[in-house]
Amino acid sequence: MNLALLKGFCAYMQNMERIMCFRRIDNNLLVLICADRQGETHRFYMDMTRSQSNIFIAQREIIGTKVFCAPFDNKLATCTKGAHIEQIRIDGNNRILQCYLTQREHYKVRYFWLVCEFTGKYTNVVLCDKDFIVLEALRHIPQHKSSREVRVGKILSPLPQPECIPTQLEIPPENVCAILEQIYADKYEKLKADKRQNVLRKLESKKQSLIDTLATLPKREELLESAKEYAMYGELIFSSLHLLPTHKIITTHIVLKDSNANDVNLPLPSHARDLQEAGNWYFTQSKKYHKKAKFLEKQIANLQERIAFITQQIGFTLQFDESGEVFAPAHKRAKNIGTKDIESFFIQGYKVSIGRNAKDNQRLLEVAKADDLWFHIRDVPSAHLIIHCGKKMPPNTLLQRVAEILVGLYVVRKGGGDFVVDWTRRRFVKPSLNAQAVYAKHKSIHYRADSKSIIQI
Repeated sequence: MNLALLKGFCAYMQNMERIMCFRRIDNNLLVLICADRQGETHRFYMDMTRSQSNIFIAQREIIGTKVFCAPFDNKLATCTKGAHIEQIRIDGNNRILQCYLTQREHYKVRYFWLVCEFTGKYTNVVLCDKDFIVLEALRHIPQHKSSREVRVGKILSPLPQPECIPTQLEIPPENVCAILEQIYADKYEKLKADKRQNVLRKLESKKQSLIDTLATLPKREELLESAKEYAMYGELIFSSLHLLPTHKIITTHIVLKDSNANDVNLPLPSHARDLQEAGNWYFTQSKKYHKKAKFLEKQIANLQERIAFITQQIGFTLQFDESGEVFAPAHKRAKNIGTKDIESFFIQGYKVSIGRNAKDNQRLLEVAKADDLWFHIRDVPSAHLIIHCGKKMPPNTLLQRVAEILVGLYVVRKGGGDFVVDWTRRRFVKPSLNAQAVYAKHKSIHYRADSKSIIQI
């Protein structure tokens, strides 16, 4: 982070009155939303990656795929949400932004220092009380790693001022926003493109794996032939038991005569202890192959539907890269809530499930809780989408983003136009014939979409 730019940003921030929100949306990325004295909101992003720290402005809100609940994140929310900015300054010629905040409660006022350090490998965000005693930090730095310890309960020692300062032109506050927007365009657009390509690679790999699985499935005729053969072996063993001197298995094969008096060289399973056990095993295998043959068509249809849906996801990511990152693999630690076989992903920590076909749509309605949110494009045969939120109401940005995803996936298949996305609580949705649904007490979001963009209208 450039010192001159940080000073310019500090000067620009003098007009800010309070912090509406300051939270992590990625491991090292935080969003700062402030309100100025005129009541207008401003959104800034702080990249606190070691040795690559920066502040930037994105044209469109960046939405994280998960929620951070570490002690730092909880303390950050407690101390900054709605906090008034009493003072904001730069620590001399150090690349450190210091904000003095107040939290007004019913009977008292609490004071905090929010310290954002853009200092190379020790880049950090530290919350302190009014006496600079550390309350929490993005990175805890023990004494054995640095002479400047950053630990809860310890005083945050000031950094020594640099001995020599390179000459830098002063940046007027009115130029700051344009520079922060350019930083995003120069650096973070590339990072977004790289992330997009990574998602595409994973989707293509997943698609190819399904295609390979589909190609290696056995033919129905082969399964039925194997079932017939195993059943014949079982019948032959049991029909010959009374003719054999012993039922114990002492060899790997046995020669028996079929109904036509022809010799049949019958292999015996290695785990079987006697012929009765061998005969039962053959009957069991016959039933398994019959079952595989019975469900083969369903298995093929399921694989084809999954391949088709991933193809839609790939098309969506190629055309509308702003939202494609949601199709990255879901977090393994996420709780399974009955949607194992349904396409799911995460946005802002909320699990979102979407139907690939009529069966999935029906299944979604079955597993969704009464207070979960249900989405559907009005008057077209679109997928159903569920936000698994329970009684908690997700932010409007999430509602708009999932609606865009529904529209985008439809546009990939059918083309653009004007669309109305209706949403309501699951309790107000009643399934009807042909995977349709009747719903009430809904709200709507209107979109206009073509092959390149989805615009809310």
